[in-house]
Amino acid sequence: MKPHNLAHHLGVSFCDGHLLQRALTHCSYSHEHMERLEFLGDAVLGLVIAEYLHDRFPDEAEGQLSRLRASLVRKESLYEVAKIWQLEKYLRVGEGEKTKQGGVKSNSIVANAVEAVLGAVFKDAGWEVVRPLILKAWQPLFESLAKGDARDAKSQLQEYTQGKTWGLPSYEVVDLGVNYSPRFQASCYVQGALKGKGFGERKKFAELAAAHDALQAFKVID
Repeated sequence: MKPHNLAHHLGVSFCDGHLLQRALTHCSYSHEHMERLEFLGDAVLGLVIAEYLHDRFPDEAEGQLSRLRASLVRKESLYEVAKIWQLEKYLRVGEGEKTKQGGVKSNSIVANAVEAVLGAVFKDAGWEVVRPLILKAWQPLFESLAKGDARDAKSQLQEYTQGKTWGLPSYEVVDLGVNYSPRFQASCYVQGALKGKGFGERKKFAELAAAHDALQAFKVID
């Protein structure tokens, strides 16, 4: 699929179409790839989400706002946006990163491309275009936040397991190394049984993702 089809799908237009093409190109495909735009998009996304949470939850403390932001910008959330955008079919990756069906092996690559696309939109058109794009794309996640609990996933899971007299959840975190993105993998155990797994660029984000996975396994959240 051609990049301009994605731009049309997102409702944006590019003065410099090369920016979007680079945002959709993995380093396994070309030396002109998405990583610098991904870096930029990560910062842009973080600021837009931070502003949204700041205005929506005027009484929440900084720590809780940080946890909410982490839940909205983690790889799993980015991947949800990527699925809405049907982003995978636009990506250019090397043969080693392709599935037998022609898709992309790694969800992380697809998730990272969301940030790269946001970086490209910001670089080409600025805040007045990228901000509404983010707010529209993240609306389903904002709605889930409204239906859910403002507490972070680890706190919710701890209260749930204690309410069941199961004791406290425990976590094991593996550092996959600097060559992996996300770098950390966490496993969540309840009464010694594995109940959730998650990934994150930081240990605490991986643990939050694992707790979220466990809450879904217990059907506490959708």
